[in-house]
Amino acid sequence: MARALSTAPPVAKTFVSSNARSRRAIDKVATAGLWIAASAVVALLLLFIGYLFWQGYSEISWHFLTGYPQSATAGGGVGPEIFNSFYILVLTLTFTLPISILAGIYLQEYSGPGRFRDIVQFSAESLATVPSIVMALFGLLVFVQILGWHFSALGGALTLTFLNLPAMMRVTQQALASVPATYREASMGLGATKWQTVLRAILPSAIGPLTTGVVLVSGRIFGETAALIFTAGSSVSYGASAYDFNPFHTAETLAVHLYSTQREGLVPDATQIANGSALVLLVMVLVFNVVARVVGRQLTRRFTGKA
Repeated sequence: MARALSTAPPVAKTFVSSNARSRRAIDKVATAGLWIAASAVVALLLLFIGYLFWQGYSEISWHFLTGYPQSATAGGGVGPEIFNSFYILVLTLTFTLPISILAGIYLQEYSGPGRFRDIVQFSAESLATVPSIVMALFGLLVFVQILGWHFSALGGALTLTFLNLPAMMRVTQQALASVPATYREASMGLGATKWQTVLRAILPSAIGPLTTGVVLVSGRIFGETAALIFTAGSSVSYGASAYDFNPFHTAETLAVHLYSTQREGLVPDATQIANGSALVLLVMVLVFNVVARVVGRQLTRRFTGKA
């Protein structure tokens, strides 16, 4: 019997060895598939950026970046549109970030199961499913007609706020949930109140994910057209009023200008303007993303000491 048992291990070893080789082969195939998928995403991004640079680089000039758009003649610029894009971005984030972050803090740190929490969650989910064109018509009805603001940067920013609140609130919840529970326990153990714990321990530790949320929301703001056509307008003023900080002035953004130029087709060099505008918009988004991530990394290092 001992001799019979002694002959079993080689068979078992062969089976285990074959099974291990099979697992390693499957792991290599899965790793290769994931690597190919990730490389394809990077390749598509580089291809997209390269194509836009190839199409629009020759159209970029100082006059194009600072000049005024033309309605029927060639040679117009996009200076006011660039200004309006950043202006509406700042206005929208001014409204969106406080409301969404405070709502996310409440849902993650304070609320328990109850009717009010269910109402907040349901409202956020409902807002997230509303198409941008429907929200644009809502903004047109409320801000342009009922309140009588006409086409204005403020109306466009508030409409974009309604669009982006659910996403930023959800990002805030996930960012706060990623903070280890030991941080809360240590802060409370040192005698800090609930709000002091949130303000001085949890939020600083969640700066990185929150920065990512701001970048995602900002990209949507930069590229939004439907909501702004009906609320902020599709034209700009000339002279000093084109760069006016008055929130009630008409504010065509670069994305809206890109859309309206191609749609109307009144400008002889509409294709060239569209190519240049698309490249400028892409560079604006890339620069903003890089700056936001650098700032977020610096804040994370300052508050948490992590590199």
